Amino acid sequence: MHKLKLLLIFISLTVSSTTFGNDNPFKPVQDLFAAMSAFDHAKMKSLVTTDFQLLEAGEDWDIDDLINVINPSEYKRRNYFNVINTKISGQVAWVSYWNKATISNGDTNNSVAWLESAVMIKDEDKWKIQLLHSTRIKPENIPKHIELTEYVN
Repeated sequence: MHKLKLLLIFISLTVSSTTFGNDNPFKPVQDLFAAMSAFDHAKMKSLVTTDFQLLEAGEDWDIDDLINVINPSEYKRRNYFNVINTKISGQVAWVSYWNKATISNGDTNNSVAWLESAVMIKDEDKWKIQLLHSTRIKPENIPKHIELTEYVN
């Protein structure tokens, strides 16, 4: 009986992780930052709802406001994340996460970090970002036990 319970738990966890992996509400957030790094404005627009709202540094932006500050340059940006919590309720999901970017230009390297949350809406079987709230922090204020994983699209 004990082996059967373990097998059922293993199967349940495998199915849950497989399902979540194929339907990850955090992926559009990762893809948005990858699109920003690539200066891909069309991709940025495709990842958000038409009423997208970004709360950034005390300001209220829409996707056009965000696109207007994302201009091609010589800088290279690498994005790192650690998801704190994810909740899904029907067609709505919300995620809280640590976000860090390293920005380089030749010999110059800088790090910037944020504590963020996002709300995603299921739109025709695809998650889209409706709300992104960003609080900038000093990179050294990310807890030391947090492991950030680079996202490469």
